[in-house]
Amino acid sequence: MILLISVDNDTMTDEICSWLSYQNKEFVRLSENQHINKVFFDFKSSIFKISIGEIEYKLEDFKSVFYRNGGVYYDIVTGEIDSNLVDFYNSELKSISEFIYYYFKVNGARVFGNLFTKEVNKLEVLFLAKSLGLKIPDTYILSELNDFEQVKMSESYITKAVSEMKPIIVENDLYLNYTHEVDLNNIHDKKENIIPSLIQRKIDCLYEIRAFFFEKQIWAIATFDFSDNVDIRNIKERDKRYLPLELPSELKRKILKLAKKLDLKCGTVDLLQSNDDYYFLEVNPLGQFHQVSHYGGYQIEKYIADLL
Repeated sequence: MILLISVDNDTMTDEICSWLSYQNKEFVRLSENQHINKVFFDFKSSIFKISIGEIEYKLEDFKSVFYRNGGVYYDIVTGEIDSNLVDFYNSELKSISEFIYYYFKVNGARVFGNLFTKEVNKLEVLFLAKSLGLKIPDTYILSELNDFEQVKMSESYITKAVSEMKPIIVENDLYLNYTHEVDLNNIHDKKENIIPSLIQRKIDCLYEIRAFFFEKQIWAIATFDFSDNVDIRNIKERDKRYLPLELPSELKRKILKLAKKLDLKCGTVDLLQSNDDYYFLEVNPLGQFHQVSHYGGYQIEKYIADLL
C-alpha cells in the first residue's frame, strides 16, 4: 500500500493520485481533510496502527511513502481549551508524527520526497553550492550603510529575503516578499542602519531555468521573460515563454551532489543562464514541479506514480 502526505488542493498530488488509480495501485492520501482520528501503538507486541475515517491501517502495510508537503494531521480537540494546553497537545502530536516517520524509515518503507528535511537555510545553501563549484551571484549580507562602500557601486543589485518568504499582514494590509532591484546610490548617503539584508549582483541573463530533481533524475525548463521584471512571480503569463531544456551533465552532477549534501530527495532549483555561465540562485525543498512537468511535457507525475 502507498501513503501520500500532502495538503488539500495540491494539483501535483492530485495528478499523481490519478495515475495511481489508473495503475490500480492501492493508496491512502493524508491531508487537512483526510486525517488520523485514532492511534494504537503496542510496543510490547510491535503493533502500530492508525485509523483514517472508518478504516484501520497497520503502519507496516505502507510499503511506499511519498511526502509532498504539509504533515500528518489529527482530529483536533473541540470546545474551549486553554492555549497552553493546545500547545502541549500539539507537542504530543508532533512527537507521534515523528515516530511514524521514524517507523517508516527503520521498517524498510521506500520513502520518497523530503519527509525528514523540509527546510533549508538559504545562506548555507549558497555557501555549499559555491564550495561544490556552482557559480553564484556576488552575494553580501550588510547591516551598516557605510559597508556599501565595499560593494562595487557601478553594478546593478537586487535584494530579497534571507529566510523563507511568508506573507505579512499589518492593519489588514497584505505585504508579500518579492525580489526587488535596489539602487545602492540612493541609500549610500543615508545615516540609518538596517537589519542584516541580502544584496546580490543582478545577473544579465538570457533566460531563467527551473529544474526539478527527484531521486537521481532532473527535468528542466527555460523561461524567457519579455517584461524585464526581476522577480519571475510578478510576470504575467502572456509575457513568458517556456521551452524544455537539457542541462549539461556536469551541472546536473553538481546539483545532485548539492541535494545529497542537503539530504534532499527532491526539490526545485532556480538558475540563470548568462552569456558566460549558469548561476545558481536557490533550492526549494517543497519542489513545485507542475510548471516544469506541464511546459516541458515530461509527465513527472506519472514518473513518480511508477516508482510508488
